[in-house]
Amino acid sequence: MQAAKSFIMHLRMKSFSTVILFLSVFSLLLPMSAFPESDRIKNFPQQVALNDIIHIPTGEKVQFAILSHFFNCASVLYVGETHENMASHQVQLKILKACFEQFGNNIAIGMEMFTRPYQPFIDQWIAGEIDEQKFLEETQWDKEWGYDYSLYKDILDFAREKKIPVIALNAPKDLVKIVSKKGLKALSEEEKKQLPEIDTDDYFHRVYLANAIRGHVMDPSANLERYNGVQCLWEEYMAQTVADYLSSWEGKDKKFLVFAGNGHIIYDFGIPKRVFRRNFLPYYTIYPAEFRENKPTADQDMFLQDIPLEPADFVWIIPPQTIQGKRIYLGIQIRKTSDNKLIIQEISPESPAEKAGFLAGDTILSIDGKILESVMGLVHYLQTKQFGDTCTVEIERNGKKTFSEVTLFEMKQK
Repeated sequence: MQAAKSFIMHLRMKSFSTVILFLSVFSLLLPMSAFPESDRIKNFPQQVALNDIIHIPTGEKVQFAILSHFFNCASVLYVGETHENMASHQVQLKILKACFEQFGNNIAIGMEMFTRPYQPFIDQWIAGEIDEQKFLEETQWDKEWGYDYSLYKDILDFAREKKIPVIALNAPKDLVKIVSKKGLKALSEEEKKQLPEIDTDDYFHRVYLANAIRGHVMDPSANLERYNGVQCLWEEYMAQTVADYLSSWEGKDKKFLVFAGNGHIIYDFGIPKRVFRRNFLPYYTIYPAEFRENKPTADQDMFLQDIPLEPADFVWIIPPQTIQGKRIYLGIQIRKTSDNKLIIQEISPESPAEKAGFLAGDTILSIDGKILESVMGLVHYLQTKQFGDTCTVEIERNGKKTFSEVTLFEMKQK
C-alpha cells in the first residue's frame, strides 16, 4: 500500500510526457518482475506446524484468539476446504463455534454443498422437523454432492442444535448442465433470465483456471472458455445468493460464514470479489492449506508465479489429505421398489451378507431395530459401525420375517 502511494505521488510530480515514458518502461519490465514460487514464499514463515495460522499480508503467525478479533470487522467470512480432507472441515467447525460464541444467533452459514432448490428441506432439518435420513434423502446428498456426509455431519449437527440458518448457495444442476453444454453466449433469452449477472473477464481468474485444467484435458485452450463459463456461473450464482440473503430482512446485519472449496475463495476472484461487487461489505478469507515439510503440497495453488496476488487473508496449516478409512459394506446390490421395499438383487462372494446367509430376493426391513426406507439410509448407518461389529438384520423371505446376525469385516478387493 505504501509503495502504491509513493507511485501516485511520483506521477503527480512529473510532467505528462515523463509519465508516459515511465509507464512505457514499466510495462516492458513488468513481465520480467514475476516472482517464482520459491521467492514469493519467502515472506512466509520458514517453520510451520499443524494448526498454525498465518496472516498473509505480514507473514506473522497469530493465535486463534487473535484471528477471532477479526471476525468483528467482517460481514462475511469465507472459510475454504479441501472437500475430502477432514482437517479442513474441523477448521470450519472451530470458526463456526467461535462465531456462535461471539455473536449468538446473529450468524448464518452458506454452503456450496447444497443447491438452491433444496432450501426448504434444509430449513426443515434445522428446525428439527425431519430426521437425518429424511434430510439426506430430500436434499439428494449422494447424488447432488457425493462426498462422504460424515465429513460435514458435525457442522450440520451443530447448526441444527443451535438453530443457525444454513443457506444453500449453489446453482441448480440442470442450469449448470445447460451452460456446460451450450456455453454462456449461446443461451436463449429465456435461459439467460435464470442467470445472475456474470463477469467472465477477470484476467487472473482465467490464469488460475487455465493452470487448474492443464494436464487434465487434451486441449486446455480449446476448453478454457467452456470451463470458465461454468466456473463463473457457479461463483456468480453463489455470490448472488450470499448478497440476496444479506440484503433480506432475515439476513440483514448478520455475520455470514461461507463454506466452499478453496478454489472458490483463493485470490479473492471467485466468490469474494463477486459478492463485494454487489454489496461492498467487508470480508476476510481463511484458507486451510495442506502443508508437508514446511511447504504447501503440490495440490495447493497458493503462490502461482503468474498470479501476483495474496492467496487469502489467513492461511491455516492442516495436514495433507489422508486416505479415508475403509468403508463398510454388506456386499449386496439393492433395488428400491415403488412401495419403499429394499430388495436384494445380488450378493458379492465372500461378503458379510453371504456369510450371514442372505439370498437374492430377500427384503431388508431393518438393521439393529432401525427401519430402513432407503439404500442411502442403510449405507450411512453402516458407516457408524466398526469392522468386527455385529448387526442384527431383519429380512423378509417368502412372506416370512427372520432375524440374522451379520458380522462386519473388510471385504477382499477383487
